[in-house]
Amino acid sequence: MSNLVFPIIMVAFISMLYFSAIRPQKRRQQELARLLGNLKAGDEVVTSAGIYGTVTEIEEGNTLLIEVAENTEIRIARSAVAGLANPSTEVAATSSPEPEPQPEGT
Repeated sequence: MSNLVFPIIMVAFISMLYFSAIRPQKRRQQELARLLGNLKAGDEVVTSAGIYGTVTEIEEGNTLLIEVAENTEIRIARSAVAGLANPSTEVAATSSPEPEPQPEGT
């Protein structure tokens, strides 16, 4: 019986590690890949270097032009985009609006 305790503890530890670290990271990677695939002109993004800008053009070869100031555009790699500058707009745009409750008795 005592020789089964160590393998059981190891399996439990590996399971906890998977569900606490590996699985959430994989989910974040999938969300970022989905975000990068759905980028379009006009989206406000933040890069991994902390630069905020608005996508003005999506070029071939995985590069983007983003406007960081008036009449100032920079070319970045699509993979340098860390996320949307205001993610609440995307959540609001992708989620369906909930119907307002109807007052009872009227």
